[in-house]
Amino acid sequence: MTGSGMTRRDFMKGMAATAAGAAAVGILGCSPDNGKTQAAASAQTMASTAAGSEAASEKEIAETIKKDIVIVGCGAAGMLAAYEAGKAKGGDILVISNSPNASSTNGSMVSGTCGVETPYTKEANETMTVEGLYDRMITFAHWTANARLLKTCVEMLPGNIDIFDEMGIELALAGDRYSIGFQEVHLFGTENKGDVMQKYIEDNYGVEFMFGTEAEELVMDGNKCVGVIAANEDGDWIRIHAKAVLLACGGYIANEEMLKEVYGDMEIMALSTAWQTGKGIKMAEAAGAFRESTHGMGMSDIVGANKKAGFNLGENMLLGAALYGSLLVDPYGKRFMNEYMLANESMAGGGEATLHVSKYYAIYGQKVMDALKEMGYYEYIGSPEFWVSGFLLYNAPIENLDERIQEAIDQGWCMKGETIAEVAEAAGLPELEKTVKEYDEMAKAGKDKMFNKRMEMMRPVEDGGPYYLLEFNPGAFNTFGGCRTDEDTRALRADFSVIDGLYIAGVENGSLYSRPYYDVGGTCSGLAYSSGRLAGMKMAEYVKNR
Repeated sequence: MTGSGMTRRDFMKGMAATAAGAAAVGILGCSPDNGKTQAAASAQTMASTAAGSEAASEKEIAETIKKDIVIVGCGAAGMLAAYEAGKAKGGDILVISNSPNASSTNGSMVSGTCGVETPYTKEANETMTVEGLYDRMITFAHWTANARLLKTCVEMLPGNIDIFDEMGIELALAGDRYSIGFQEVHLFGTENKGDVMQKYIEDNYGVEFMFGTEAEELVMDGNKCVGVIAANEDGDWIRIHAKAVLLACGGYIANEEMLKEVYGDMEIMALSTAWQTGKGIKMAEAAGAFRESTHGMGMSDIVGANKKAGFNLGENMLLGAALYGSLLVDPYGKRFMNEYMLANESMAGGGEATLHVSKYYAIYGQKVMDALKEMGYYEYIGSPEFWVSGFLLYNAPIENLDERIQEAIDQGWCMKGETIAEVAEAAGLPELEKTVKEYDEMAKAGKDKMFNKRMEMMRPVEDGGPYYLLEFNPGAFNTFGGCRTDEDTRALRADFSVIDGLYIAGVENGSLYSRPYYDVGGTCSGLAYSSGRLAGMKMAEYVKNR
């Protein structure tokens, strides 16, 4: 949810309704929980950090628990790992999560997931096959992913959809929002689906869930992982002995220090729950797992982001101007990308481009702002049929636009000036005037000589003023990338030897994802579900043979 209580799904329902195309929406990231939950997460993390100044293994253990399998995390990967491990009769299974419940995770809040050769795609007469999808994805990744692991997880995508049907979770096939040539995103229609999954798994397989419990350290017996030490919701240390441990903690989008390790000194707005602290990766590394070099993000595909605006997903639709496909510049005022990439491939190539500048800016004249009071930006530029995201998201006027502009000015992410020179000086963008002049000349000439952007997306900026310069930070719903695994999701050391008993699934599996995000929507969640299932099966097999 946003601070006003709006979930990403609620936002998309509203936007889809204005576009008269709810079934076509393919939004695939994760929406955040409310402010209270985020504050609780921050407090818990601070307390855990303070308590963890010495190794967790040196703490006074209040309780010792014995299980066959312990799963750390109850998001997409953890939940379906519990399902498969329970189904395979993997023994006594415990899921622990630092979240307060099963529906406050990114995995529960994600709005859609990938699948081909499903009853839904067959009904729509889609012909994309599992084999074709795998070929597309491994080629897109340039073989940087573990090919066998990715292949298995792609092959499991149709089965994910079957499991959701089995659990009674509503699904609907979305349209081809990203113009890839086929429909494959399955939108979730069930609210709080994490709770639904938890109940199904508890009722059918007897899996136990423990919330408000922060894992801190893996328990090692020589080279073998045999459990985890965690702080429970009361702050007491517990040791959980287990034959197999799965780390499915959801990445590190809520950990600014870890973000800086990968992306440097930039402010990245986390449009997500607050429970993805990166501890799964840190625990795996401490146990000897090798951290892979591939790290990426599920970038925002709804609106832009700015930390000055706070947690503002969908509250001020002026933030959507980041994704209009109009002129964008870097902190020097120079153009840095083909802006249509961000408008059309906001989670993949376009979003990736925003991670190569510390922040970026969009500039609009008064004529555009006046038009947005009466129509959406999509209509303003002529309703280009190829821009499906524009039709779905930016095809309605911005309500109370003058108030929204003033709000942005007051928060400090919008600068207004009578001339381009005035806003350029206010923001410290020395090249902005020159850039606008060159951009406008190309727009009038009908050729983008710099980045070859589609001319339908190019409109001259200079219109007599006044002008509005909008500042944006990269915004993301999640990270992906972490420690290396083999094709069975078993954690690997630097020398590729297996850490017995330790498995990694979901977005912190370092061998499964590409940078940037695969160009097929829903693959971040789809691969998390699949890898969780695979880990659950393999752990059940492992504990039975011990």
